[in-house]
Amino acid sequence: MLGSLRRRQACVVLGMHRSGTSALANLLACLGADLPIGLNPPAPDNPEGYFESAALVAIHDELLRAGGSVWFDVKPFTVSAVPGNAARALMQSMAKALEADYSTAALPLIKDPRMCRFFPLSREVLAASGMECSVVLALRHPAEVAASLASRDQMSATYSGLLWARHVISSERDSRDLPRVTICYDDMMADWRSTAGLIRRLPGLWRASDPEQLPLKASLRHHNGLTAIDTFGLRLGQPLEALYSALKALADSDGEEQRARVDAIAADVLSASARETALLEAEFLHRRLSTANPFWRSSDPREDSEALAVLFDSLHASPGRDIR
Repeated sequence: MLGSLRRRQACVVLGMHRSGTSALANLLACLGADLPIGLNPPAPDNPEGYFESAALVAIHDELLRAGGSVWFDVKPFTVSAVPGNAARALMQSMAKALEADYSTAALPLIKDPRMCRFFPLSREVLAASGMECSVVLALRHPAEVAASLASRDQMSATYSGLLWARHVISSERDSRDLPRVTICYDDMMADWRSTAGLIRRLPGLWRASDPEQLPLKASLRHHNGLTAIDTFGLRLGQPLEALYSALKALADSDGEEQRARVDAIAADVLSASARETALLEAEFLHRRLSTANPFWRSSDPREDSEALAVLFDSLHASPGRDIR
């Protein structure tokens, strides 16, 4: 695709939606990383902007749709679900978008939470485009993420918590062989200069001095101080809290022992997800049927409506079940 380009170091931000990835990308840009030329414009939920490529986000939505998925799908996503010809065309589109957005960038900054679901493919495209990459893992407490998604998307807490888990588990697992740092949202908002020091450990042409003005606005932070137990209930809250703690510990010790701890807790969380398949699928289908976004809406509303009715019948026939 773009193999003739000189090798450059790219910085990739991976993290769940509503986890401060945009604020983190803003900080990275202040420290010397290069934003894409074609930025996604600000919106009411991100008044300062998203600091991400509009072209890449659209292509990523197309990739998920081609595989029968969408950004809010809690089910596993595999690129193999995308037909071969479509996958190749989408990879070529990604390469063209990278060339257009970062042709003169010394340290390309690439960010889109959707990449958590297919980061190995993104790495392949980056490599073919002449870029090596390091990763910044953006981590925010799942209860705060759930509160933000409830406010913006009217998403249930259980669904949000398991969607958060799916994103953070995949992004952590798929970046283990790369230079990376884990940045906790609380720490970044409390002391961004210390966060900047961690970021400068990554490869790349980072500025040695901090910006004169604070690049993060505390007034834009909402939903802080929430607990997993209060938000998700005991049964789901405990494993989600344990997963958050294990991931947060990677900021200090990103070695085999801590990664094994993450794997063990992740298995518990995904088991909780498997026990709630019918409820999760019902909410997923409801969202696909109710959205107006062409990338996210159902491709067959009649079939999905019938499937949703069958799920509701099965849930009505089942004894009362509560993940809390």
